[in-house]
Amino acid sequence: MMRSIRRQPLVLTALALLVAACSPEQEAPTEEQVRLPISLNEVMVALVNHAADPIWQADWDAPQTDSEWRDVEHRAYQVQVGGALLQFPGTGPLDDEWVSDPAWNTFAQQMSDAGRRAVNAARSQDGTLIRRAGDELVESCEACHMAFKPDLPTMDMFGELSPLPPVSIQ
Repeated sequence: MMRSIRRQPLVLTALALLVAACSPEQEAPTEEQVRLPISLNEVMVALVNHAADPIWQADWDAPQTDSEWRDVEHRAYQVQVGGALLQFPGTGPLDDEWVSDPAWNTFAQQMSDAGRRAVNAARSQDGTLIRRAGDELVESCEACHMAFKPDLPTMDMFGELSPLPPVSIQ
């Protein structure tokens, strides 16, 4: 009995904070108010490029274990989230211009969709589906770069290019 009486003020305080947090005075920021703390270029290089590599690699070097497939799934989530983040401006000099263009948002959504499909492919451990998702990702990335970043290199921003797959002469 004594313990429940001591907890009562804590419960009431928690409820009061919850009610205050849900009050109409506390509105969520609108899309126009959301700004990423880094540039979209940094999102692409640090998050998307890094996460996309294992998805593409799974095409020529298929994951063999549950752990390897789980890693591909985690990376696919990062691609999915990366596409969503690219629909909000960041700190880069062209970010506002890019996100105001409907084509940019279409490419970003295509990237996010490819990430979602890669998540499903990794969950089902399906090499054919991971290949399709990777191909869709390449298509959306290349089309976006052709339209928005043909002269702006990004790959060397955080290090070396990813290794290429082995070459087959057959």
